[in-house]
Amino acid sequence: MTSTRRSFLRRTASASLASMVGMRAALAQTSLNQAVTKVPSTEGTQAVKRRKSKRDLMLEVLEMSAKPGYIPAGFFMHFGVRGDAAVKAHLDYFHATGMDFVKIQFDEQQLKLPAEVQVKTPRDWVKMPILTEAWFEPSLYLLKSLIKEAKSEALVVQTLYSPYQMAKQAVPWKTLVEHVSEDAESVCRGMENITLSLLSFVQAASRLGVDGFYTCTQGGETNRIADRALFNRTIKTYDVLLYKAVSQLVPYNILHVCDYDGGYEEFDLRFQDYPGQVVNVPLTADHKPLTLRQAADLFKRPIMGGLDRHGILSTGSPEEVRKATLAVLKDAPAKVILSANCTVDRTIPMENVRAAITTAHEFRG
Repeated sequence: MTSTRRSFLRRTASASLASMVGMRAALAQTSLNQAVTKVPSTEGTQAVKRRKSKRDLMLEVLEMSAKPGYIPAGFFMHFGVRGDAAVKAHLDYFHATGMDFVKIQFDEQQLKLPAEVQVKTPRDWVKMPILTEAWFEPSLYLLKSLIKEAKSEALVVQTLYSPYQMAKQAVPWKTLVEHVSEDAESVCRGMENITLSLLSFVQAASRLGVDGFYTCTQGGETNRIADRALFNRTIKTYDVLLYKAVSQLVPYNILHVCDYDGGYEEFDLRFQDYPGQVVNVPLTADHKPLTLRQAADLFKRPIMGGLDRHGILSTGSPEEVRKATLAVLKDAPAKVILSANCTVDRTIPMENVRAAITTAHEFRG
């Protein structure tokens, strides 16, 4: 498969009013679910409200006109298994922690170049293959299985790596950064192909019935592609094209600004206009703390995060985790989902994860 820049842009960036249809339908269903259900009684008891599902409670966060009486929560980890074992691991973790949605990791496969494809110079990026839907079959199998098992209970959200994150699977990140500095336009040809590959995956996932995506961005850290013009050209362009296309397919997307590899400068200028109904933010930006309330003021959207994945959440006792969670939530914005700044380690005590989630659920009574 080949793709020119013109056809690529036309295919992925066309404006469409349909991008909001799914969102509106989801919110309309939430309003319907929240309607008062009359309970027949011979004793004249008052009507009671139907118990809200985890799906209802999560979708309430998107309804900006009112403050939810409940704070959803979720923490994520890489399970280190694949196939049916990964299906079981995701479900076991979801039920054991009490978190409010099923978040599927993107761990079933990695982009490894064929032996005959070598990216040694910037001009070699044009050789980057465009992957078909069939290549993503292991990830789609995991998604299909979890949709079958859990969608009636909670939102199912699929992790989606950015084109940059996929590129650094195929090529060492140092090589990628060096090539961007040497010849950004040549690197962009490869980024186009990776973006088209990811579009095949998200289209297949949307057909399977995924509720949304956990869309990630990396590459603009101070120790990666810190120059904002280069970041915009080689990373943000393809992030935004992909994630705008995603928003036309599914109603619920969480933007994850990942600080796993480092921190960011010019944080607002880089990320404020990224697509995503919710933003999972790092704990710091521009070399200073970034609170949940500051992030809400910046993005004008619901915010997710609050706890340090390496801090008390991982090293403290359940009681210490509870206190740390309370401290975060006392100054949290109305629309918030408690989480960490990135994935937690598999060695984290499950009691700590449950303590954080339970504290969030009980915070507003």
